[in-house]
Amino acid sequence: MTFQAIESQSTAELLADQIRDAILVGKLHPGDRLIEQDLSESFKTSRGPIREAIRILATEGLVEHRKNRGAVVAAPSFDDVLEVYAMRMSLGSIAVTHASQLSSESQLDLSELSKKLDAMRNFVGGDPNRMISLDLDFQSALIARGELPRITEMFEQTAIDIGVFVRFLGIKYDDSDHKALILRHEKLLKAIASGDSARAVAIWNGHIQVSVREFMKPFSEIEIQELFDRPLMKNLFEMENVK
Repeated sequence: MTFQAIESQSTAELLADQIRDAILVGKLHPGDRLIEQDLSESFKTSRGPIREAIRILATEGLVEHRKNRGAVVAAPSFDDVLEVYAMRMSLGSIAVTHASQLSSESQLDLSELSKKLDAMRNFVGGDPNRMISLDLDFQSALIARGELPRITEMFEQTAIDIGVFVRFLGIKYDDSDHKALILRHEKLLKAIASGDSARAVAIWNGHIQVSVREFMKPFSEIEIQELFDRPLMKNLFEMENVK
């Protein structure tokens, strides 16, 4: 059987990559309009691929369509944050459980993860978002060790979302956060290496809860209480009381 050769990436995907990068680095801001004619002139291409690129970004949640304005760069809400972290908690729980089971059957190679953790330990000052990038990179590699490709792919999409949330909502990791973050990941690796899936899941879920709390910092105590009334928050924190 023979198949027709195809290009690895379409023009629309390449355009989507460039527009996505512009959003992630802050060249495009929430509410900015994505006008097909202007973009087609900038990229020197027809409007068809531009339209498809915008559609791709809309499925990722980076772009939304508004009445009388057309396509605009999306502005994430706290509910968006909750939904993404609920996905990361669920997908991650499955992946670390599977990784722990694989480790109990035969020693799982965690050397790549150890190197990524070393990169986090060696991070000193500089761009405050660098640690966030290193953290997300570690987590993605961790989930990949679960050897569940569909879950890994879905998890990767949420990493893009987190990058957008961090930039738009001004989330930063300070030095005290670094030590606690690295310690959690060290404990998680040890649990997986020992085949202790229950402990691995508990540590993973605790990490997700800490991450969600980072996004709650800009809110007042009254607003935080209201946030915990949301069903997803109750699920994420298992009806935990806010202290």
